[in-house]
Amino acid sequence: MFETDIDILCSPDSAFTNASPSIDESIKYQTDRAQYHREKLLFTLNGRASHLVHAERLDLALNDAIAMTILDPSSPMGYLCAGGIHSRRLQYKSAIRTLDDGLGRVPRSHPNYDRLLHARATAFDKWGTRVDFISKLPLDIVIHNIIPRILQGRVLFKIGYPGDYFDVCRTWRQRMALAKGLHYEIGPESLSAEDFECVSDLAPFMRSLAVIQPTGEILSKISRRRHHKFNMLNKLRVVESISRGPTMLLSSLRSLSNSLTDLDLEYGRYLPAKKPYRLRDVLDACPHLVSIRVSCGDIDMASVTKTYPKITKLEVWNREAEVTRHHILSLFRPFPNLRYLKLYPPFGSFILPVIDQHCPLLQQLILTGRTPDFYGIDDMPEGNTPGLRVLSVPADDFNDGFTEDDIVQYVMKHSETLEAFGIVASTGFSEPWTLLEQAASQKVTFKQLRQINHLDDSDDSLVSFLLWMIQHAPYLESVETVAGPEQIPIMHELTQPQHAHVKRLGMQASLFPVGEEEDLIQYHIDLGKQSNLTELKIHIPREFENDSWIALVPQLTQLETIEFCTNRMDGFKPLDVLMPHLADGCPALETLIMTSKADIVDFSDLYPMDRHRNLKHIVINCSDIFGSAPTFCRRFTNIESLRINASTYFVPHLDILENASFEFVFTEILPDDPYFLNDF
Repeated sequence: MFETDIDILCSPDSAFTNASPSIDESIKYQTDRAQYHREKLLFTLNGRASHLVHAERLDLALNDAIAMTILDPSSPMGYLCAGGIHSRRLQYKSAIRTLDDGLGRVPRSHPNYDRLLHARATAFDKWGTRVDFISKLPLDIVIHNIIPRILQGRVLFKIGYPGDYFDVCRTWRQRMALAKGLHYEIGPESLSAEDFECVSDLAPFMRSLAVIQPTGEILSKISRRRHHKFNMLNKLRVVESISRGPTMLLSSLRSLSNSLTDLDLEYGRYLPAKKPYRLRDVLDACPHLVSIRVSCGDIDMASVTKTYPKITKLEVWNREAEVTRHHILSLFRPFPNLRYLKLYPPFGSFILPVIDQHCPLLQQLILTGRTPDFYGIDDMPEGNTPGLRVLSVPADDFNDGFTEDDIVQYVMKHSETLEAFGIVASTGFSEPWTLLEQAASQKVTFKQLRQINHLDDSDDSLVSFLLWMIQHAPYLESVETVAGPEQIPIMHELTQPQHAHVKRLGMQASLFPVGEEEDLIQYHIDLGKQSNLTELKIHIPREFENDSWIALVPQLTQLETIEFCTNRMDGFKPLDVLMPHLADGCPALETLIMTSKADIVDFSDLYPMDRHRNLKHIVINCSDIFGSAPTFCRRFTNIESLRINASTYFVPHLDILENASFEFVFTEILPDDPYFLNDF
């Protein structure tokens, strides 16, 4: 079960060389010392695992058990520990698999070999005597009442790993698979015969499947087996860095295409085949697709005469491939009903009129690697009302084909419908820069524009462009900008009376504030009850000063929601000074959001807020959460809800929080796509 190439000891025969006897003796001595320290480490890991089990940290204890099997595959210690943990979790099938692996590796002459046999027999007896009550209950009760309580918000099931209730029996597995919103993943680990049996049981109920860096031809195997009937699969993600050629890929896609509507394909990123897969072939192999995202393939559609009217969402990431202007110009014509288009790199603003010509129904156009954090925008609104609603453009050295004049002309063209605009920039737009001055004198109004996001610092020319848009957006509600001296005009503009209706700000707590941030916050403090600022999002950089403008935030009397975002490795520790003041201020505050993509969130980070009199809702977005759940529950008895969105979880935490006085909702976050990341 646990494979390893690690062998820290020389065998007796290889511990000698052709060198002098003194060197051979030294090698023998060092080998003996390695043996001694390995045994000491094994006992230390075993002792720590025992304490972790006692503390109910079974996930960490299992890590120690696996480490023991890797350190010494011939010792029964790690297998006994891992098998005991699986049995404690009632995962008897996983325990049997682990102990069988140990029986195959540990010498029969080992004094503890019989303990492995006994542990295996015990696990087998318990596995065989469990009562299958779930198949006797009405199906609607199982789906709507029992399964949600079992899953507790978890949505990801990794095939080839211990799966809790999925491992009980075939009936349980298929009942669990009926739950809505489940995602299945096949990773790089080799699948056993039991794993393929699991796929066979789950295949008729799978709606979403990801195959990530598979070993061998797993995708081909699972799609070709006759008893693997993927009748309900509508979403498939394939990530395989080493392309094995388009023939096998297309064959697999055809086998799965009957119900497939959403395809995310990254095939051959690092070792592209001489003849990569072609987008047109993928579309022909999957005729029911509505949404497709492709990487590294051939996107030349020049010779394609037919259209694909079902496709409403298209994302293309093709940074490594050689893509010509001809390829790009031919890409959009076959997709007349696109509502959402993301293209990176976009190759230049020359594509803008071409997109408008061939995609008249387009509503969201994202031409940046990162997508700004727009809020309140439906991903795919109903209806065929033409008009671009969302636009994100680049302005940096890598996309010097985006000229300011082209962007000015384009946003003016869509001024009647544009609702959200974003820029990902490091410098500014390219020349020519002549239209902005002319546009400033024209009566251009962005009537629907509600939010502007500026994700990176840039030069003065880009700030002038943003300032022009802000000044001509009379109903602007949200501005998210960054720190730096170039932002002074924007900060100053937002203090003008005509922008008093702005209700949401996104700002960065800079190490060197320019002073205009403080003026902007003080402006809303002075407005008092007349301030419309109800939401504030603060980005915490790697370094910042607590005594900067951020110290004024507790004085905002109308603020209802505050979000702290960070990618620091030490999480929210820099907020230790601010939190107590925030707990005593912001009398209207109802919602606190803590977002960390780089690290964990500790419950103790929130403890100062337990005395806030009006706080009702706490939202935590993170990879993992640590700390004492019982202590959190005791301290926050007055809040109404806690929502945790995390990629990993500790089951005892979920059990404790579900029984707390407040409403608790846990949602498992699926692993981020590595090439379409949304940064803060």
